[in-house]
Amino acid sequence: MAITDGLNEAQKEAVSAKDGPLLIIAGAGSGKTKTVAHRVAHIIKSGTPADKILAVTFTNKAAGEMRERIYTLLEREHIRIHEGHEPFIGTFHSLGVYILKNHGRALGIPRYFTILDEEDARQILKDLIVEFELDPDTYTPPRIKNAISSLKQEMIDASTFAQTDDNSPFQRALRNLYAAYEARLMKVKGLDFDDLLMKTVMLLQSSDEVRAYYEDRWHYIHIDEYQDTNKAQYILSRLLAGKHRNIAVVGDIDQAIYSWRGADWRNILQFELDWQGTKIITLENNYRSTKAILEAANAVITNNTERKEKTLRSTKTEGEQLGLCVLENEKQEGMFIAEYVKALAERGVKPSEIAVLFRTNAQSRAIEEAFLKRNIAYRLIAGVKFYERKEIKDVLGYLKYALNPDDMLSKKRILNTPARGIGKVLMLKHFANATLTKSEEIKINAFLAIMEDIKKTVATKNATDALTMVIKRAGFEAYYKGNKLEVDRQENVKELLSVAKKFDAQAPPEGIERLLSEASLATQDTEVEDKDSQVILLTAHAAKGLEFDVVVIAGLEEGLFPHSLSQTPSEIEEERRLFYVAVTRAREKVMITLTRRRMLWGQTLFNDPSRFLSEIPEHLISGIDLAHQVPQDSSYEEESIDIF
Repeated sequence: MAITDGLNEAQKEAVSAKDGPLLIIAGAGSGKTKTVAHRVAHIIKSGTPADKILAVTFTNKAAGEMRERIYTLLEREHIRIHEGHEPFIGTFHSLGVYILKNHGRALGIPRYFTILDEEDARQILKDLIVEFELDPDTYTPPRIKNAISSLKQEMIDASTFAQTDDNSPFQRALRNLYAAYEARLMKVKGLDFDDLLMKTVMLLQSSDEVRAYYEDRWHYIHIDEYQDTNKAQYILSRLLAGKHRNIAVVGDIDQAIYSWRGADWRNILQFELDWQGTKIITLENNYRSTKAILEAANAVITNNTERKEKTLRSTKTEGEQLGLCVLENEKQEGMFIAEYVKALAERGVKPSEIAVLFRTNAQSRAIEEAFLKRNIAYRLIAGVKFYERKEIKDVLGYLKYALNPDDMLSKKRILNTPARGIGKVLMLKHFANATLTKSEEIKINAFLAIMEDIKKTVATKNATDALTMVIKRAGFEAYYKGNKLEVDRQENVKELLSVAKKFDAQAPPEGIERLLSEASLATQDTEVEDKDSQVILLTAHAAKGLEFDVVVIAGLEEGLFPHSLSQTPSEIEEERRLFYVAVTRAREKVMITLTRRRMLWGQTLFNDPSRFLSEIPEHLISGIDLAHQVPQDSSYEEESIDIF
């Protein structure tokens, strides 16, 4: 059975184009993951050692899916990959961790550096804002963190930024905060998420020896979602592929929706200029959506000027027209969506295959209220992720501090967790090296004894045994035992042991290292679990990469979608791409709703229908106007409306 069996002609061409730069323009639902997986398997089958291949994605979930597909194909071909010689398949950030842990000493970065999550980074900035006596309303930690993050994504470090001549109050404060923030990170031997990319690029740029090592380490490089790369990722890609020039990137300018977080969609437009002799292959067969859905999506996106021409062709039936419902206000909109979802469920559609998308999180309130009134189970994709839960961060804090004694953030977290009588006053005295009373010394020494035991265990035991010891020795097991109010936390800590088992084959302390890296990197992903009984509520941005049988797009109004903050032609084009992404999440049905007036952000808005609606051909839309059927002050929930 050939590797290319089951692929269409364009996919086969992409898989077989082994050498040289390759640009794969992959439309929504065109099988890009399948194509990349087959391509990697084909290269390995042709005789290239598996460990000479690098495949980079943007989420851990996507990396896992790609790895599973590749190994399934190799097993089918009876090709075995030996341990230690696997292809590197992961996210950009996991790639940065790998390179920095192995060669970061050239930049003064120790192997056991701590990866700070958003909460840790913002806490440092919060402390610095107080120390600099800045107005906390103007200089908020999220605002400062976002500003620093943008600078790092553009490869502007603190020393370079210090030389800028913008002397506005905010820029002066930002220069000081950035420098102090970097000094604080250096003191605790920590890196934030943006450092994992910026420092990796700096390392490869500053060390010819390290760059040469990784140029020879990977001969074939694959990058998914290339339209979402920022400047740091763009430079990193060019540095790694510079010698062999076997770089294959996959992307779609029509799905570039992340410029607000640093992505530069122009990277994909200029790929063929960056790499002379680029072969371009376009995947236009869509295996997801009906012809009606694709025709509507294509009609809208062709209004953008900054794109590479392509037209998706559905391999499915004609399908239903897109639904359109005009409501009087957001309350009626919520109740209509609730009734629509109930009607779909009665017709046999699994609730988990129904998604309600909206432009802003604030829109979810009215929809949630309607779902609660109609007893519809739903899940809002905005919850606390597993590795961000307090109990998980507490346990992992012991492991972080065991490997990195300079990690004062972790030490501060665990010093009195679980409670051992070390209050704020004693904690401050300890960190200030002040003189302690006899009873205070006993408490601090008890903690230090715990940490000595944990350090020895982490250095000698596998990941599961080390974690089990931490849970017992630190006092978590005793704290949770018999505490009915902490059952969920106890179960989460037990689940962490299940995760640790994956790393037991690694020699100590590498297993714990790998566990901590996975935990830190996993906080970036927005993942949707398959729960059959729950409808999914999420923003259009969060829906990228997902697909459902039915998609409801709520609030298609001017000022909302496109958003009122998007004013320039470029910003409007990104909003149009976001709408394109929303529509192409659907396999079978799309329902669009809008209102004549809407209470949002504390004010009543009277918006016109979105310009995107007028770009959809009339023959593709079946609409009903309930705003005229329901009295303005009546409650929609009292009306009886035939949804279909």
